[in-house]
Amino acid sequence: MSALEQLLKQQEELAKQIEDAKKAQKSEDLKTVKRLCKAHGFTANMLKGSLAEGRKRSTKAKK
Repeated sequence: MSALEQLLKQQEELAKQIEDAKKAQKSEDLKTVKRLCKAHGFTANMLKGSLAEGRKRSTKAKK
């Protein structure tokens, strides 16, 4: 196996590790948000302006 092939394999492995770490961090962050919301009595409606916008539904064009 050439040095280039080895480095490409390492790059793929690192990319997978990075993705796994991002997923784990998101999960931990969500747990923290849920815990804080419960502790302070926040509801989804109270946080609505602070959260990112959700997916927008496309409307069918009228003819």
